[in-house]
Amino acid sequence: MPASRTTSRAPGVAGAVLAAVAVAALIAVGTALVVLTGTTRSEGERGGTDAGFAIDPVLGDPTSVATVVMAGIYTWQPSVQGSTWDALHAQSAFLTGPMATAAATPPTPAPRPISEWAGWARSDDTVTAAVEASGETVVDGDSATVPVTISQTVLHRSRESTPFTTYTADVTLHRVDDAWRVANYRILSSTL
Repeated sequence: MPASRTTSRAPGVAGAVLAAVAVAALIAVGTALVVLTGTTRSEGERGGTDAGFAIDPVLGDPTSVATVVMAGIYTWQPSVQGSTWDALHAQSAFLTGPMATAAATPPTPAPRPISEWAGWARSDDTVTAAVEASGETVVDGDSATVPVTISQTVLHRSRESTPFTTYTADVTLHRVDDAWRVANYRILSSTL
């Protein structure tokens, strides 16, 4: 009969290996849940958009404020917003002067809606805006002008996208209480 061979491991090594395997398994399960569900959001948060979420632009940098606020103003959810004014109103905390006045109360009478608005609402499309600085920011004391390009794209429920329009604009900001706020903007060109 062959002699049986018995090996023994130190109890500390076996415990450490078992603990490492357990930790690795927990990390793998957690990662798989996030990847497979595609979310780390809590109950009630709406995915796929930043509309309705608070933003905190870098208040000390007029270029960052201009690009973030203009993206918010030109990103629309027609299925949940009554008009483009709702997007402007959502940016109220980052506005001053004429822009703050315009965002405070809906215009009466309401402006004629964009012709595509009803179709976008029926289709649950979202119009997103990507905004980038397109030139040198000019700061003069407590005022700044930021040239920007605003590119809007329609995102469809099918996950397809359609380019909508591109604008160039000059955004005027004023420093209020040590933070830059958008005061006005002027559209210079449009692909509409």
